[in-house]
Amino acid sequence: MNVFLQHIQSDAGQALYVDLDQRWDARAKRLNAKLTQLDLPVQVANLSSIWTVLYTQPSCYNWLFQHYLRLEGLALSWVGTGRMIFSLNYTEHDFDEVGERFIRAAQAMQKNGWWLHNPVLTNQSIKRRVMREMLEHRF
Repeated sequence: MNVFLQHIQSDAGQALYVDLDQRWDARAKRLNAKLTQLDLPVQVANLSSIWTVLYTQPSCYNWLFQHYLRLEGLALSWVGTGRMIFSLNYTEHDFDEVGERFIRAAQAMQKNGWWLHNPVLTNQSIKRRVMREMLEHRF
């Protein structure tokens, strides 16, 4: 703990926090713009360097996105929640690599047909279907 506290008080440690929120907000905005431009049904929301994956269209299979991210070498910090936590020392180059992998994962999932657009499918209808399946298969 002492080493951490000494580092955080150093010039290098302090530099990590300069414009921290603006830097991570800009990165999220940049990635979201690319995702929208490519018509991919996924976006991110962030609180500084803690990010949540959001889906812009209902699907029974959005959970598979974690698998596609893993295939691109990205592991969500909290499996099942859609959250990522970035280290504060990510450079723009580091982040651009993550963004490219994120986009490749989304494109692969879309190409494989897991994000087919179905206008009658809603989050509510998906929840009802899952609940019905759970009740039908009770032991």
